[in-house]
Amino acid sequence: MISRGIDKRADCDCIVIGAGAVGAATAFELADRGLNVTVVDRAPSIGGGCSYANAALIAPGHVTPLATPALLREAPKQMLSRPPSVRIRPNRPLLTWLPALGVSAFAAESGVIRRELQELALESARLHEALAQRGLNPTLRKTGALDVFSHRPRRPPAGLLSPDQVHDMEPALARTEGAAFEPEEWTVESQSFVRAMLEGAADAGAHVQFSTTVDQLVREGDRVVGVRSGGRTILAGHVVLASGVDSAPLAAQAGIRAPLQGGRGYVIDFRLPDQPLSRPVRLKERRAVITPLADRVRVSGSLEFGTAAETIQRTEALRRVAAEALPQLLDAEVIDRWTGQRPCTPDGVPMIGPSRRATGLDLATGHGMWGLILAPVTAKIIADSVVSAPGSMPPPTWTDPDRFTRSAARPPHSLRPSAPRTLMA
Repeated sequence: MISRGIDKRADCDCIVIGAGAVGAATAFELADRGLNVTVVDRAPSIGGGCSYANAALIAPGHVTPLATPALLREAPKQMLSRPPSVRIRPNRPLLTWLPALGVSAFAAESGVIRRELQELALESARLHEALAQRGLNPTLRKTGALDVFSHRPRRPPAGLLSPDQVHDMEPALARTEGAAFEPEEWTVESQSFVRAMLEGAADAGAHVQFSTTVDQLVREGDRVVGVRSGGRTILAGHVVLASGVDSAPLAAQAGIRAPLQGGRGYVIDFRLPDQPLSRPVRLKERRAVITPLADRVRVSGSLEFGTAAETIQRTEALRRVAAEALPQLLDAEVIDRWTGQRPCTPDGVPMIGPSRRATGLDLATGHGMWGLILAPVTAKIIADSVVSAPGSMPPPTWTDPDRFTRSAARPPHSLRPSAPRTLMA
């Protein structure tokens, strides 16, 4: 096993900044391979960021870049719907970010990237299942999902189910105009996944530190050698930035441009006497998802840029939308509401892999709505970039974290790792 650029003076082999789904999975993968790992997160406990809640759905066939020609054509309709599924309030950063997002949908390589991103999602779904087989993904359930239409689609998908067939599958749903069944989909509760990953990492020797804000990256020349937090310096052979939208200012300290914008989403959870659904339901025209979980029904949706949080108003709007399909939700007890900023890049695909500009630094951010599903494969890519071994997965060129930065340096070379040692506080 060869590890890239581990410094024998370091307090640990790797520091992972961010303990959400991506950071936790990365910490586990690195620790599971025998590296001495420290995880730091400014939140007081698990679920402090956008991994607190989401659609709880592993749907590899629906993973696409944020902007595609089809989605751009549909965006005006979604913005004008009531309530709107997409909202944008332009601010200064968005004035350049949004046009770049639109251009990315029509780039010559966009079709190839869409296909490769779905292949990455399929691989990640397989890794989710492998983690479950090890007891490290306790709420993963293969359920399939229904894409439900409230109006007859102009271009019916292959195998469109009739309204009667939909009723037979999900009798609690209001009358539909048909649905498509997607068998290769799973549900997983995000906080349980994060907790399992962090506990697995800790069992493998990792140190997990919440309520820890990283103020600065420590550099020696063009190499990142650690972090500073609250007056304390922690040296590491490697640093992984996996803190969502908060990755951008830290990346800038290393000369890396990470033009991330927060895409706000909303979640509302309900308690019902009995679980009305046996599988997730996507409301195709309304861009909302209803997901049955062990102790609740979750409704998620909306994509907003440049907006302030309006949790009560927007989640109540989601309730009304979802109740059109599942009437029981109209008067159901609300047990939780949440809003969070999903880190989005201006080309709609994540930033994953080692920086050529800052040796010793990897980025794992910009996943947008797909952080939970892509967490295991992101972890594998990062770990493979740190630890060279047979069968390693090279980072895709289109996830290059330096692609928004001019004059990137040459790739770093590989060095042998240091022996794991206990982190000194």
